[in-house]
Amino acid sequence: MQEGVNELHVWTKNWLLNLNISKCKVISLERTVDKSHTYNITDSDVMPIDRVNIIKDLGILIDEKLTFRDHIHDKLNKAYMMLGLIKRNFKYLTVSTFVLLYK
Repeated sequence: MQEGVNELHVWTKNWLLNLNISKCKVISLERTVDKSHTYNITDSDVMPIDRVNIIKDLGILIDEKLTFRDHIHDKLNKAYMMLGLIKRNFKYLTVSTFVLLYK
């Protein structure tokens, strides 16, 4: 895996694309994986890549067990926030107006 990271880094340098190393993360999606291993990007000095348990990619929260529990909770919380916003600001609504605002 480290060889793949090194090749990616060389490719980005050849094409003059800079990586933001603070945004580079490692997540393991296997059951039996050695999480003690760290991956590094070597530029002028060695910079380790952070290991995370949950990552957001294309708007989807993915955890290491692929349960999508955190993604579902995030979407439900956003929906409840929108309901609270509508209830606080529009006290007297018909059902059709409420549905229009919510959608």
